[in-house]
Amino acid sequence: MNNTIVITRYHDAILYMLQDEHGPVELKMFFDSDEVIGSIYVCEIKDVKPGIGASFINYGKDQNGYLNSTAYKSGTLVPLQLKKAGTQDKAPVFTDELSIAGIYTVLTNANREFRISAKLSGEKRNRLKKDYSSFFSDLEYGVTLRTNSADAPLKEVIREADDLAGILDDILTAAKTRTIGNILYSQPHEWLKYCMGTDLKSIIKVVTDDSDIFKVLEASFLNSLRSVNPEAYLSLYSDNMLPLDKLYSIGSALKNASGKKINLRSGGFLYIERTEALTAIDVNTGKQTDKKEKEETFYKCNLEATEEICRQLRLRNLSGIILIDYINMTEKEHIESVISTLKKLIALDPVKTTFHDCTALNLIELTRQKIREPLDEQLKRLNAASDNTGWK
Repeated sequence: MNNTIVITRYHDAILYMLQDEHGPVELKMFFDSDEVIGSIYVCEIKDVKPGIGASFINYGKDQNGYLNSTAYKSGTLVPLQLKKAGTQDKAPVFTDELSIAGIYTVLTNANREFRISAKLSGEKRNRLKKDYSSFFSDLEYGVTLRTNSADAPLKEVIREADDLAGILDDILTAAKTRTIGNILYSQPHEWLKYCMGTDLKSIIKVVTDDSDIFKVLEASFLNSLRSVNPEAYLSLYSDNMLPLDKLYSIGSALKNASGKKINLRSGGFLYIERTEALTAIDVNTGKQTDKKEKEETFYKCNLEATEEICRQLRLRNLSGIILIDYINMTEKEHIESVISTLKKLIALDPVKTTFHDCTALNLIELTRQKIREPLDEQLKRLNAASDNTGWK
């Protein structure tokens, strides 16, 4: 694949866009005020609640968080890692299982197991297990090889794991002497961390029009990208006649990704409605066909809709419960084919997405893990911060 990462300043945020040959795949906004997911704080256990199997914590300046554990006594100071950002009505979620992620590896103090990304094929997993298992047998931490490790030089992967182990050592040592609210570890740039988690083998180009962003990418990202994909390159874009946001139609992409209706090439369309409880996706066909052609038309429309639905889940960063109402089909083979295609495509999503059931009303139930707020909430924050309700 020849995907492109576009990073630019957009109003009061830094915008990340991943684009393939069909258009935008992911759109993310990063704000200076964001707490970086993965940051590690010295926290105080404030209130242990055995009834719900959780504790409330203070991670600095009376900022409250939530910990899914009752293993600590009230008043205990413990290093905890931010797992999920807070929302207007929910406190941020922390974990005591600390992990540090690089481009090729993830190290954790929760265990000493050696694991390999489940997204890699059986052949690649077997090769990596053979190549690496002996190198990590004496390490005091658990090691997981990420997908990018499959195409990286062995010495680079081992070097990164050793570096991450040193960082974890320093964090655990510092935690013994620091006070409440001290940040023990944090990525300097949330957007850079997100770039590092991208499937680098698929990236051929990274482009920005901001010299400061370019310098960070050149110093902290480019070498790792090229170690996985030697043909990849970094570009500092400059053209006063055609700005970067116009070249990649960023304003249009954001507007389309926040609309409720998505047209399909076949003439059908999707209707996406996000509520507090769940996201409903309705598949419709705009074509009028005679009775003989209906089943085939519905089947083809549902297949096309499946691809677009999986794209929209990533593009809009939808999470939680997702219900899909496909156009009703009568042929068992067609129903099984659409469900099989859906399962294959959600397995490629870098965010954990799970197929649960096809209900009695023929609604498909999915859940998608929440990592960051959905795109429409990011856009609300952008407009509020910039006092601009229009599109750039």
